[in-house]
Amino acid sequence: MSDQEILRLLPIAAAAVAVGDDRADLQLARLGGYDERDQGQVDRCLQGFLNALVRGAWERGWAPADVVQHGRRQLDAAVEPLLLAAISAEHQQYSATALDPRWVEQLVDLGVPQPFGELRLTSWAVGARVGRYLALRHALSVAGFLQTLPVMARLLPLPGSPVGHARPAVPANQKMLARIRALLAKAEATEFPDEAEALSGKAQELMAKFSLDSTLLTASASVEVEVPDDSSARRIWVDTPYVSAKAQLVGAVASANRCRTVVIEDLAVVTIVGAELDLQLTEILSTSLLVQANRAMIAAGKHVGRRGESRTRSFRQSFLMAYAQRIGERLELVSAAAEAAVPEADAGRLLPVLTKREEQVDALFTQLFPNTKTRRTRITNGAGWDAGLIAADQAQLDARRQVRR
Repeated sequence: MSDQEILRLLPIAAAAVAVGDDRADLQLARLGGYDERDQGQVDRCLQGFLNALVRGAWERGWAPADVVQHGRRQLDAAVEPLLLAAISAEHQQYSATALDPRWVEQLVDLGVPQPFGELRLTSWAVGARVGRYLALRHALSVAGFLQTLPVMARLLPLPGSPVGHARPAVPANQKMLARIRALLAKAEATEFPDEAEALSGKAQELMAKFSLDSTLLTASASVEVEVPDDSSARRIWVDTPYVSAKAQLVGAVASANRCRTVVIEDLAVVTIVGAELDLQLTEILSTSLLVQANRAMIAAGKHVGRRGESRTRSFRQSFLMAYAQRIGERLELVSAAAEAAVPEADAGRLLPVLTKREEQVDALFTQLFPNTKTRRTRITNGAGWDAGLIAADQAQLDARRQVRR
């Protein structure tokens, strides 16, 4: 029995398990036959197979957070620990200096097991208290999922490649962002308005630690010299359904903060391109407003047409699109007012820096997305549109005004 026989079987079995093919049990039985003869050999082949698939995901532009976020939508929750273990095992081949700091942050935030080590399915199953058959199925589920990942724009250097002069991570800010995301996720999930309000209030308190004033100070100090290019990109994975409408909301926030966005609707992911501080602020505001929009949409209730038919879906889609448009208008006004409030002595120094940063963001955007298309969405429910405008007028946009060091 050779490794090649098992390695030829694994991608076929993984594909069958991933799509729920009728042949999945047959393929599992075939793998089980090899497993009965030599579990160690099967473990070794599975680790090599999963390592190659994880590396393939990185080469197709995915980062750890992307893989896990998408995996949470495609895989059973019980499979996630094995996915994290597979990611951890793949990283054992890299030195610490060969990983971008932002990549390492993602691994830490996701709870990827460290120190990195080999993945032996037998040992993993014992620790997870999973039977051998189920462990094999889990491993094939992870493999099948990884096999189907499409190509995306690469936002971070590949692990193992020279990091060079990579921008250092900002641990305090990243930890704060993680806390904010956790609070807002709880606020979105809770059924109790008082609890949601308290969680959102705590998130606002954390957001107040970010400083817009420092942006102006940095810009004013940099105008005499070459403006450093800190343009970057990050992804926001939005909840389904109504992905296009929610992406418009993220886009509205991004535009008001000098960022640009691209949405891959099939994956429910929005990529934001902008200067680092603008990206952080966009992510915070987008996350908060998505929570508020979802809560307002649910509070608006269901919608029934004149003939008694349900029009809830079209109502909610139109609601969120109107919400996004009005929020964008409000944020643009806030941005314009903030720039108008800059002292005249600083305004002349600020404008050239903002112009240069816009050029840098546009250049990165074009590099990452050379072929983008603009898509128009049609409004199909006037009642939803009107309700969305009203809800947006009531939304809290204090995060930008409250920001102080």
